[in-house]
Amino acid sequence: MDARTNRPIRIDVSHAGSTIVVHIHGSATMNYSSQVQDTLEDLAAKQVPVIVLDLSDMDFICSVGLGAIITGHLKCRHHNGQIRLVNPQPAVRKLLETTRLTKLFPIYDNLEDAVAS
Repeated sequence: MDARTNRPIRIDVSHAGSTIVVHIHGSATMNYSSQVQDTLEDLAAKQVPVIVLDLSDMDFICSVGLGAIITGHLKCRHHNGQIRLVNPQPAVRKLLETTRLTKLFPIYDNLEDAVAS
C-alpha cells in the first residue's frame, strides 16, 4: 500500500431531497470498515429510500469494506431502499467489477445523475 492508500477514512453525510449522500474519503481498510457499516446500518434503520455512496475520493476498500456495503444493501432492501455508487476510483471500480458487485449496484459517473435517477 502506498501513502495515499493509508489515508484514514472520513465519512460525510448530506441530504439531497429524500436521498442521502454518503461521501467516503480515504481508505476503507479492515481497521476502518466498521465505520462504513455503522453509517449504512443507521441510515437503513431510518428507512432512507435512496443512499448514494460517493466513492470519488475513496482510495481503497478491503473485503470487509465491501461486506459493509453489501450488508447496508441487504438492510435497505427490507424497506425497498436502494444503494447507488458514484464514480469509484479505478482500483475500487476494478474490485467492484472483479467481485461482480457492478451487477448488484448501479454505478453513476456523477452525483447529479445518481440523485436524479
